[in-house]
Amino acid sequence: MAEMIGRIGIRGEGIFMWHTSRGDRVLRGDEGALVGTSIDTMIDALLVHVDVDDADELVPDCDSGIAVFDQLTVCQRIGLLHDVAEHLLMETSAAMPLTALAEATVAAIFVEARDQTAIEIDLFGDTENIQWGSEVTYWRSLVLNAYRSTPLVCLDDLPAVDSCDLSRWEDLIDILAGAILWDRDFEMAESFLDIDPNVSQQRRKLLGIDDDYFTSVAPDPRPEEAFGLVSRTREIVRPKPR
Repeated sequence: MAEMIGRIGIRGEGIFMWHTSRGDRVLRGDEGALVGTSIDTMIDALLVHVDVDDADELVPDCDSGIAVFDQLTVCQRIGLLHDVAEHLLMETSAAMPLTALAEATVAAIFVEARDQTAIEIDLFGDTENIQWGSEVTYWRSLVLNAYRSTPLVCLDDLPAVDSCDLSRWEDLIDILAGAILWDRDFEMAESFLDIDPNVSQQRRKLLGIDDDYFTSVAPDPRPEEAFGLVSRTREIVRPKPR
């Protein structure tokens, strides 16, 4: 991983873009639609767990398998999803540092896309009746269109939109995640935080990891604040009516 200062994307004075592994950019079009829809789906699932009497509630049924993200409370996850949606899908006046929390959130978003694709295949994979319409291939269409629109990816041998081979869809989703993420250093968080600080510092220096990468603090909105963040996130990720 490059030094953190080299991983903050800037376009012009005062306008910031996410510094992805494919250059400084804002996700637009079909790529942005896949990410936005995944965030929207995650927000909907988390919202039912927002409890004013238990702000520190964990939500294992919403776990992604990304440890750094899953260890957060429901309100912290909502806060991070809002911040990532804002900085990844919009031009902003300040950059979001690429910390373990930020990149783990991005990874969790693509896990959601994978999980929804798997659910879709389970529900409609053997369906020969078109009565379900676009529901049959909704997530697969999102993934395929996003893949076709992503810069600098190989477009050979794509699956048909109704393919039920989950491994092929997982490959596409991994490539889409890789078009944003530089690496998966966030997966090493526990091994860096549980060792002698001097050893941790030496390892980070060797790998080019910023000192604050693993120690950044997640936003921690109260439940009443989380409801407002949900509304603002939906404004970002949901298509505007024409």
